[in-house]
Amino acid sequence: MAFLWIGIMLMLGVFLRAKVRFFQRILFPASLIGGLIGFVLVNAGWLGAPSTQGWKVLDQAPFGLLTFHLFAFSFVGIGFLETARASDSSKVVLRGALWIALLFTMMFSIQALLGKGIFSGWAALFGGSFETVNGYLLGAGFTQGPGQTLAYATIWEHSYQTANAINTGLAFAAVGFLVAGLVGVPLALYGIRHGWVSCKEGSGLSRALLCGLRDDVDRPACAYSTTHPANIDSFGFHLGLMAGTYALAYLVGVLWTLYMPKGLSGLGFGMVFFWGMLVAMGIRKIMVWTGSIRLLDDATCHRLTNMLVDFMICSVFMGISLKSLEDVFLPFSLSIVVATIVTLGLCVWFGRRCPEFGFERCLALFGYCTGTAASGLLLLRIVDPDFRTPVAVEIGVMNVCLLFIFDTTITLAMPHAPNPSFPLLWIFLGLAVVLPVIVYFLKMIRKPAF
Repeated sequence: MAFLWIGIMLMLGVFLRAKVRFFQRILFPASLIGGLIGFVLVNAGWLGAPSTQGWKVLDQAPFGLLTFHLFAFSFVGIGFLETARASDSSKVVLRGALWIALLFTMMFSIQALLGKGIFSGWAALFGGSFETVNGYLLGAGFTQGPGQTLAYATIWEHSYQTANAINTGLAFAAVGFLVAGLVGVPLALYGIRHGWVSCKEGSGLSRALLCGLRDDVDRPACAYSTTHPANIDSFGFHLGLMAGTYALAYLVGVLWTLYMPKGLSGLGFGMVFFWGMLVAMGIRKIMVWTGSIRLLDDATCHRLTNMLVDFMICSVFMGISLKSLEDVFLPFSLSIVVATIVTLGLCVWFGRRCPEFGFERCLALFGYCTGTAASGLLLLRIVDPDFRTPVAVEIGVMNVCLLFIFDTTITLAMPHAPNPSFPLLWIFLGLAVVLPVIVYFLKMIRKPAF
């Protein structure tokens, strides 16, 4: 029933995006609109399911569980996607991807330090029964999105008994999406008016982008069929392949939990999204070696992954318990405001001094550092609707850079944050100091261009 309610909220979001000008002006996706409405309804106790005993009210728990699995399942789809190789990319794309990757990791570190610092400072000055370590989740919620934040918080609650980590982490991630829209869209429009964009003649907002629905004459193909429908539908084949892969990832989580040392065993289920991506990448390699890669359609994997993300974003909001945030509401709100101002300031400062396509990269970075990659692409489409700049490609290539640079360090370190002997604070401080220096020595800081 929770899954069905998410679908209902998504349809309500689609309708409101198509009819309400306010949502069109700020480019709120249907998943965000539906999620906000669902958040109000579920916290008011108005959502439920009919049963033989009458109306059964739903709480936030099933929505949080759905968020976890939708996120992990989407990473299976990401693992099956054909990614751009660094050797195939131009020098400009590689430089832009590295610029985004380095600053993305720096921003994670700074946001996490701000959240932890504000939570600790508030507890010292005014007291409170909340866990100050949950402040680190600000960085995860803003930069890595709800799924990965939920993975960290789940490990914290199960392995370290950190109170209210899941709810706080989901709240940070949900508000991050709001920040991406409420701040990022006006920033994009401001840049267009002041001539900061590279493709001035092509910047603007199409009708389809505004209302979120396409016309009869604007209906591009969705995917290609790789199986015969008399045997199995192509979408059914891809979904079945993803489901089987997720089952293998779940098995990896079970084995990891059973046989790894106590300090690492908690990563088993908390990192199931990572295991899913690795298993999917391995299966894709096997399909290449065996010549059966023709059965895997990249566009279908994209559609299924994006669908899972839409459902996940909506479920994030519906999985937040407003009552559980009462004790931490003031430091939580303060950290959101401070992080938004700092993130915006740093993105604009570095974007102005970027070697090329500074404003486009600034917008993509801000969207990525407050929402997800989808948020960055959405903001980029406002100023570069036809993707004439290479920034959209850079967003994809930057994930390769992240995998082999510093973000992996954070991903492996965050699960151990509640351990008082773990030097997470020094890791974040080191990254926050070293990464801008690296950007400078790579000659990615030049005279302001806008």
